[in-house]
Amino acid sequence: RSRPRKRRQPEQAKELILAATTKLIAEHGPGGVGLKDVAREAGVSHALVTHYFGTLDGVIDQALEARAEKNRAELTRRILGRVDEGPRAWLEQWFGFVMDSEAGRLLAWSFLTGRIRRDDFFSRRTRGGAKMVDVLSERFRRSDGTLPFSREELEFVLLLVTSSSFGYAIGREGFWSSLGVDHPGPEHDRFFFERLADLVERTAAERLGGVPARAPGAEQKPAHTRTKPK
Repeated sequence: RSRPRKRRQPEQAKELILAATTKLIAEHGPGGVGLKDVAREAGVSHALVTHYFGTLDGVIDQALEARAEKNRAELTRRILGRVDEGPRAWLEQWFGFVMDSEAGRLLAWSFLTGRIRRDDFFSRRTRGGAKMVDVLSERFRRSDGTLPFSREELEFVLLLVTSSSFGYAIGREGFWSSLGVDHPGPEHDRFFFERLADLVERTAAERLGGVPARAPGAEQKPAHTRTKPK
């Protein structure tokens, strides 16, 4: 049943449409959603959706952009505002975003459809990765203005984290089943996150020297004693 339509300001209508898109994709996947479904869920006309976004690809692309930009803004505030935290805490917030069912399906859609390689894909326009490198550089800048590492080193760590976490979020079922785990659960996701965080944490300790690497209350068990979930 269609929801009652109300007159809304353009930005409010766009937010409703994007929220409806991510909700439907989380429930049905990109292939199970159409513009009419989005319009019905958002309580707006089909014509308004096409007016703002053109096609379903346009809606999904901007929904992914909105979620990514929101997460980047929240992570930026945490990195620059919490001096008691370090890479592990930031990674945990990032991993939570990547593993979210809505974000996961949007990411899978962008990869599998080849959208991510297009010149108009949002990551090419916003350069979010470069902005995060700027944020991390600001966080670790010494009092004399220098950095304890090169920008290329930081870019590599960011590539390592994004490629491994995105790949895991999309292929976790297949990856674990190849290892004999047919129904991976939260403990398997935690195992992957902890080992990835260990890797980044060791790199940070080597290059940055004593930077806080754990959020308050985080697991303190030494990395070598952690075992793979059965």
